Amino acid sequence: MTIHFDRRTRHSHRPRAIGYLRTDLSHNQPHHTESIRRLARRHGHALIYIVRLGPDSAPDPIGYLLHIIRATTTTTLIVPDLAHLENHPGRVCDTCDLITVCPEQLWMKAGMATRDAPCEPIRLPEVWHSEPGSALHIAAAHRIMQAHRACNPLDCPRKAAAFARLTETGRLVPATHGPRERAAARGIPYPPAEPVTTKPGPPLGILQRLLAGLTEV
Repeated sequence: MTIHFDRRTRHSHRPRAIGYLRTDLSHNQPHHTESIRRLARRHGHALIYIVRLGPDSAPDPIGYLLHIIRATTTTTLIVPDLAHLENHPGRVCDTCDLITVCPEQLWMKAGMATRDAPCEPIRLPEVWHSEPGSALHIAAAHRIMQAHRACNPLDCPRKAAAFARLTETGRLVPATHGPRERAAARGIPYPPAEPVTTKPGPPLGILQRLLAGLTEV
């Protein structure tokens, strides 16, 4: 996954914030996502990304999160509550400010720790593909889905937010059957009888970076 922050954006002068959700603790992710966005706006931060990790996504989820914070020069982390950080805010506050949604509380950065040495930059999705800055209207979600047709929602937070919005409002119903079952129901041979033209695969370097990203997550 790659990110290149555009200094021309209207949020370039604002301090950066990253949100964090643990998928096993956030049982209402759309609500928590919107709460993080509102809190970032109220504190004058530009929310550049929301990291979503499961309990087994990385050997050290908080360490992985702090690596992203340091590599993106983020000043503030926003979480729904301290349970997302295993009830230990001190580790995060060694690196950046921390804001909890419930209860709403600001935990100031305590100072640099020895583990905050410069690290290898991490690359996240481009600003064009980043988390929307506010709740999406239905029309905006439709436009994003059209503009990001080629994106995988697992790699594009903007498309993922639009997909979630359309799904929760009933505008989009995810498929419950696989392509073979759908083809059989429509009387279409599967796989297609016509020869399929394949495009050259991505360079080996890209595949290696993707594999490394999946391994870390």
